Amino acid sequence: MKILRLTTLLDFGGQEKQYISFTEKAELLKNEYVFAAIGYGGNAEKILKERGFEVYILNRNFSIKNLSNIWAVYKLIKKIKPDVLHTAAAEANFHGIIAAKLAGVKTIISEEIGIPNHSSIVKKIFRQLYKWVDEVICVSQAVKSHLIQIGEIKDHKGMVIYNPVSISQKFEKEKSSLFLIVYVGRLEVVKNVKTLVDAFSQLPHPNVRLKIVGDGREREELENRVTEKNVSDKVEFIGFSDKPSQHLSSADLFVLPSFSEGFGIAAVEAMFLKIPVLCSNVGGIPEFIKDEENGWLFNPLKPEELILKLQMILALSEEQRKKIGEQGFQDVIDKFTVERYIHHLESLYASEN
Repeated sequence: MKILRLTTLLDFGGQEKQYISFTEKAELLKNEYVFAAIGYGGNAEKILKERGFEVYILNRNFSIKNLSNIWAVYKLIKKIKPDVLHTAAAEANFHGIIAAKLAGVKTIISEEIGIPNHSSIVKKIFRQLYKWVDEVICVSQAVKSHLIQIGEIKDHKGMVIYNPVSISQKFEKEKSSLFLIVYVGRLEVVKNVKTLVDAFSQLPHPNVRLKIVGDGREREELENRVTEKNVSDKVEFIGFSDKPSQHLSSADLFVLPSFSEGFGIAAVEAMFLKIPVLCSNVGGIPEFIKDEENGWLFNPLKPEELILKLQMILALSEEQRKKIGEQGFQDVIDKFTVERYIHHLESLYASEN
């Protein structure tokens, strides 16, 4: 079968990481895969092409309101002639489903990669669109439950398939007397990094440092915030890195403070490296992190809770933190493998054809 996997962007982010992990063991793939983005490409596009996959970048304004995208995707579908169209991310889902329906694609599968915050009108639109698809993949049980709750899908239409997570290269930990906190991810409002910066600035520990790995529209504001809080000498902005494990490997703690997370790939990547994690208790994260057992959770709407958790973790011994990191590794190492993901996904394609 030929599968066209259509998403909004092929630069960097959770969906792009999913594609990169999915294709790292191409010898396991039984189908022919083509990748496409309505918007722009970048890091993921480059990696997919290097691995020999056909990739199309439409370079269009990917807004849902830009209805001409439907025609552009329709023409792409007619060119590729896929047996299955698998869309992911809101914009790709919207334009892709309609285009596939018009083009007569035999099997349409859509994927919800986060917890959507849709208006009542958008809920009605997606409720109708999802009636036209064969299956809606949800990256966590939390995503599926939310879609059912807001009425966009019925229980039988949603299927939970957890993201694959690559086992990152572990680099030698830098020897230092400093306690290093690391954040890896996009710098966008939803990631709530400002709350992390604010909490960090209130820690009464002179030997604690914060490293922020990633880029996005919030970077300049975050840099200004660091200056305002007088912690410029303790916070380092790395920017985008195609090898985040290079920085994670030296971390004493990974923090993911997001307001919303469909899954939380970056947290699992840290756990694969046996780094203890502190994450917001939202979306799919509590499905693999149990507070004070294999990591820690906090309410992202309560900044004071983040401060208290950070102080508590800093007060623990290195051995206690190591034990949490080890338990986290044991709990996720077999759960989110690339092999498991490929098996579930290709079984779904086969069952629908």
